Amino acid sequence: MRARIRAISPWIVAIVLMLAPSWASAQKGLKISVGDSPSMKEGSPGLVLIEVSDFQCPYCGEGFHDVLPRIKGKFVQTGKVELIFLDLPLQMHPHAFKAAEAAACAGDQKKFWEMHDLLFDHQRALSPEQLPGYAGELGLDATAFQACLSSGKHAPGIRQHIRIANSLGLRGTPDFVLARRIPGGDKVEVLDVVTGVPPSEELENRINALLVSK
Repeated sequence: MRARIRAISPWIVAIVLMLAPSWASAQKGLKISVGDSPSMKEGSPGLVLIEVSDFQCPYCGEGFHDVLPRIKGKFVQTGKVELIFLDLPLQMHPHAFKAAEAAACAGDQKKFWEMHDLLFDHQRALSPEQLPGYAGELGLDATAFQACLSSGKHAPGIRQHIRIANSLGLRGTPDFVLARRIPGGDKVEVLDVVTGVPPSEELENRINALLVSK
């Protein structure tokens, strides 16, 4: 979980600003497999925005409500950018991992993004007992959803998401990874990494810069 930078001593800010460029540049050029991670796109855009998130993280909820709607409207729904979701449930959030499983189980019934949105809209009500209610709101097959959730079917995939995020040096949420699809497989090349909740204008500017340079 990451907050926006608020009242921090000047010397800490100076150190962060000094180290941030080298950290960010270290990520660029890395090639990672996104496998069959949930994807939202129109057509076949080459530019990818990976949302690295935790359903119980309040700052992830802030990014979901304040940043993603504009990004989806300007870039995803217009066929310029593919949006991919990568789970990074943090240990400090006891319901995050099971919520991630619930979203994946909804994905089995072609409702991942609808469940994604519901979970972020109800971040304070994510106990395992409450998750089937969201499946009901979406009109999912309740028996199949509960069987999926109880079996832990998607737990290995979520752990793989965590390993991918960790390979990028990501330990907190949210993060936004800009990447380019590598033809002929499921890999992407990392172009930029934005940690925390950026102003939507900043993320838009970074996306536009990469769209112009492609």
